[in-house]
Amino acid sequence: MDWLRIGVSAAELLVTIVMAVLTVFVVYRALIKTNTDFDEDDQIIKGNLAVGLLVGALLLAAANMMHQAFKPVADTVHMALTNPLAKESANWKLGLYSIANLGLAFFIVVTTLSFSLRLFGRLTRAKDTRPGKELFKGNVAIGVILSSFVLVISLFVGEGVKALTKALVPRPNVGRMMIME
Repeated sequence: MDWLRIGVSAAELLVTIVMAVLTVFVVYRALIKTNTDFDEDDQIIKGNLAVGLLVGALLLAAANMMHQAFKPVADTVHMALTNPLAKESANWKLGLYSIANLGLAFFIVVTTLSFSLRLFGRLTRAKDTRPGKELFKGNVAIGVILSSFVLVISLFVGEGVKALTKALVPRPNVGRMMIME
């Protein structure tokens, strides 16, 4: 039994649990702070289904994008710690790159979700209605449309976050291959 791989995998599980809880909590707080139309906490407590749908979709979207950012980081760290040929790499540098990359991904998540909701609000604003005001009134149809919009945005942006993560996190050197002529 390879105890190193088991230990690294258990540590990865622990990190994913912590990251999931932090993502949900911090994204929830950050997005509520950025919304100035109404108080989401109050509306959820009052049972506003439209707001609940949107907040749920925002949490799923954030989790999707953060997962896309975390997967390449986890694969790289796992390879660096368990592959005997990668032992010569500087693991502390890889750790710093990983933490910085996840911080950047989190910034992208909050910025993208906030910006996309504001853009949707501006593009769909009619003379007498705004999506934020309709959500406040409990318009479930608007909640479903906004939730779908947020989830679609996360699917596309998640792939971009994944690509950026792969480009920014250095891969450990696992040896050289010699090709004979």
